[in-house]
Amino acid sequence: MPLGERALNPNTPYLVYEFSYHGRIFYVGLAHGHIRHTRRWSHVKNLLAHEDAGTLRPSKADDLGRKSNQVIAALIRGGLPEHSVSVTWRGLGKKRAEREETKIIQKRLAEGCVLANVMGNPNRKVTVAEILSYLKVSQHCGLG
Repeated sequence: MPLGERALNPNTPYLVYEFSYHGRIFYVGLAHGHIRHTRRWSHVKNLLAHEDAGTLRPSKADDLGRKSNQVIAALIRGGLPEHSVSVTWRGLGKKRAEREETKIIQKRLAEGCVLANVMGNPNRKVTVAEILSYLKVSQHCGLG
């Protein structure tokens, strides 16, 4: 089954995951595979290596520009340990996963988390610097 069909199939297993650093959640996402969330740190590290070498393609620059990836990039550039990943929900179908993701985002915001999420987050204008401050990470980590 092609990737697009699998993603939209109501019987495709999905999961909702959270990224946290030292116990502070900074991103909630969903995936229908293991690579998106479990390998994000190495993915961002690879993007940074290409950026430093001047070989980063424009499409990948957009990926590096995502707020959650900017936070991870700051942690990497600061020489800090990798963020934690936890799965908070598993189920079938993208629509259901999106509803669960939204519920979890709302719950985390109510708990005081400062999230890098744009979709489903009324505080989407929060800056990377504000997220790093919430994570208690020095502002100079990777912010240039």
